[in-house]
Amino acid sequence: MKHSIIVCLLLTLTSHAWGQKVIRGPYLQMAGPSTMTIRFRTDGPVNAEVGIGTDAKTFNRTKKTGTASTEHTILIDSLTASRTYYYRVRTGTNTLGDSTYFFKTAPAVGSSEKFRFWSLGDMFPGVVQERVYEAFLKYNGANYTNFLMTVGDNTYNGGADGGFQSNFFDVYQKGTFMRQSALFMGIGNHDYGGYPHVQDLPDMGYYQIFNLPAKGELGGIPSGSEAYYSFDYGSTHFISLDSFARGRDGKLLTDPGSEQLEWLIKDLQNTKQRWKIVYFHHPPYTKGTYDSDVWANLTQPRLVVTPILEKYGVDVVLNGHSHVYERSKPIKGFTGVASEFNPAVHFTQTSSGKYNATANSCPYLFTTNQASNGVIYVVNGVGGATGAMRANAPHPVMETSQPGIGGSMIFEIEGGRLDAKFLTENGAITDQFTIFKDLNVTDPAAVTVNYQGLVSLTAPWQGEYIWNTGEKTRVIQKNPIETQKFTVKDPQNCFQTNYQVNVLPPLGINELPDDAFENLKIYDFNGRLLREIKSPGKLSQVNLTDLPAGRYILHLQINGHDQIIKLAR
Repeated sequence: MKHSIIVCLLLTLTSHAWGQKVIRGPYLQMAGPSTMTIRFRTDGPVNAEVGIGTDAKTFNRTKKTGTASTEHTILIDSLTASRTYYYRVRTGTNTLGDSTYFFKTAPAVGSSEKFRFWSLGDMFPGVVQERVYEAFLKYNGANYTNFLMTVGDNTYNGGADGGFQSNFFDVYQKGTFMRQSALFMGIGNHDYGGYPHVQDLPDMGYYQIFNLPAKGELGGIPSGSEAYYSFDYGSTHFISLDSFARGRDGKLLTDPGSEQLEWLIKDLQNTKQRWKIVYFHHPPYTKGTYDSDVWANLTQPRLVVTPILEKYGVDVVLNGHSHVYERSKPIKGFTGVASEFNPAVHFTQTSSGKYNATANSCPYLFTTNQASNGVIYVVNGVGGATGAMRANAPHPVMETSQPGIGGSMIFEIEGGRLDAKFLTENGAITDQFTIFKDLNVTDPAAVTVNYQGLVSLTAPWQGEYIWNTGEKTRVIQKNPIETQKFTVKDPQNCFQTNYQVNVLPPLGINELPDDAFENLKIYDFNGRLLREIKSPGKLSQVNLTDLPAGRYILHLQINGHDQIIKLAR
């Protein structure tokens, strides 16, 4: 017996000396412009460290855990916005890391820089879940996705840690995605599993596993709860709500005077971001596997929450719970049952928004912080679970309703443009929509330039361009010799802007000003120097009548300054 005990102790000591293996992660949390939190789990307690560098070979910064543990949460701070960092994890003598272990910090708050995020929900385990993930990886290719945002029901295997391991980590840790892209989680009813429906229970897997910005670390008003929170990322303000459990005040989100609802209003009032996206589990509008006219946890958000989101100019709301894909046009002022919906009253725009050159598909045009925009609602509860539509489907607010197939969403935001695509488990894009914010395509005032003067023209939107000159870039530069009109339009025939450029003709000999010079050079329009006068004088004293008929450039120098005059002879 004593011998066995000694052997066990020696094995334990040897194991600690050799280091422990990482069995979960690394996964990334709390992604900000200057911070990133790296989490991982080892198969035994160990003092761990993370090395950080701007290439995959040099790690000139190291952050360590203070005590031996199996759960490791290491905050990396003092980073630079929009920069790629590589990292490696050391657990004793074991090292984990190569050129695929990297992340990119968030753009500076308010930046118009482009970023991409992936969104899914209701990740029921099985073949569909795996196909949805594989379809995303294939579609995403070498593109960097800044983060994953979920809309709840991240596990169907109970709310304990083991359920998250088998239903979430064992699936999404395949490949390199989770080691490169941060996680911003939303919570659903299945995440609570058999636990009491009370927020921030320390025994629940969700609250143990994920670090979420409850203290306002990434912008927004501190919520004090990881069940609901907000954060800024580039030009966008994100808000995650808990539409299922009761808060520390004993109230649901939709109960009168709830802390969560009061926080939501205050947070929306406080943000100055250009875009606003809200996500929570229970959809206010659906005719999928649930009916929003029937279930109280769906009707109440419609009555209580949607007017607030509309009032403060939220652009897009993402939900799950109903195991179909549905997407609305922009809607406003609608809190009733489906039979009460009036398209003429409640739709703010009637386009499909797909922006793909099909009929009636021009993008939605929004103005920052305007309730009149309406809100686009997306039901995306098909990350693994799928189902059929209700007999009275589709819901009349929906532009599209797609039952029986798994999928996820990919968003890209850049400046005043937002693009969203629904990617099915089969790798097909079966819905998409585009929003332009604060876009003005009206014709600008005419500009006047000198003969062959440089004029720079910029299309007012972000996307694709066809100029009447044949060019396809957003900006064109010209040196016109006569007054002319330039036109740019998009290939989808939704926008066209016209530019009038007036050109001043060259001066005649009798129109030249009597300007003094210290040095005068005369060029033809091909740039060849024809004559140079190196002594001071005035233009009126220079005989130019011997120049052949044509156009010339006069380059005058006086007191260190240059003057260009264009002459027609």
